[in-house]
Amino acid sequence: MKKSDRLSPARLHIPPLDLLARGIVEGALTGWHRSPFHGYSSEFREHKMYTPGESIRFIDWKVYAKTEKYFIKKFDEETNMNVHFILDVSSSMYYPAVKRFEPERLNKIGFSVVAAAVLSEILRRQRDAVGLTAFHEDIVVHTPDKVNTLHRRRILSHLENLLAAPPEPKRTRNRKNLMLVAERIPRRSLAVLFTDFWTGDDPVEQTVEALKYLRYKASELIIFHVTDHTTEDLLDLPGRPTRFRDLETGEQISLNPDEIRAAYRRERLHTTRQLREAAFRYRMDYFPVDVRTPYREVISAYLQKRLRLH
Repeated sequence: MKKSDRLSPARLHIPPLDLLARGIVEGALTGWHRSPFHGYSSEFREHKMYTPGESIRFIDWKVYAKTEKYFIKKFDEETNMNVHFILDVSSSMYYPAVKRFEPERLNKIGFSVVAAAVLSEILRRQRDAVGLTAFHEDIVVHTPDKVNTLHRRRILSHLENLLAAPPEPKRTRNRKNLMLVAERIPRRSLAVLFTDFWTGDDPVEQTVEALKYLRYKASELIIFHVTDHTTEDLLDLPGRPTRFRDLETGEQISLNPDEIRAAYRRERLHTTRQLREAAFRYRMDYFPVDVRTPYREVISAYLQKRLRLH
């Protein structure tokens, strides 16, 4: 069996992402008193003859008063916003290893893919345009922002394919690729980034510079800092010699977690603080999320941002 086969979408028995996303959205919105799907506007295009059985909601009664015939108003749907998903698909995002797809127990790439699909369903209901970029060392997927149904299906197909394990270690190149994405997406867009910020050879300061540029070019930026909180933030592992392997380089080292836990946590906290402070300074929305975070919280973060923009 090839290494890339072990975590392929087929092997993981992934349900259709559109159905999964709709179910999550419907469940998350239950009990919300105010509908978040607002701001959608339409522009009148033309009249058409009323056909018995159609809704009378859009009958133009002024035209009826003049002609004594029923005509329905037809509208062009206007896009309210361009939203572009940016997914880090480097090897570290495929941690922890999973043998089957379970929405409650996902690795970082699984969480990010499902979250993007869920938000895409929200965007579909709001008639917003959506695009997708995925990167590791290079950009591997890039689509423009569009609103039509066929385009959304292609994005869901890309997302499903991204759940396959990478065939070989792939490093993260945040600075280079975020700069490239910033040049490709439309101005006045909302960029939504999913990454674990394992930055490879890029210092955090260089990643922050790229985020600043992306924020400037897109005009709005939401960052979901995805981690497996128990192991990656807390290093909550058994206190015995353990072999650690860098998923992006393949390098290995043996350490006792008890001996390094305190220093490791301080370093992780320092990195998170740098990112949080940069986000505050440059008006980016920064959300650390664990792979076990309920998707309702991701939806809420997006909707709060949208309410501030309208």
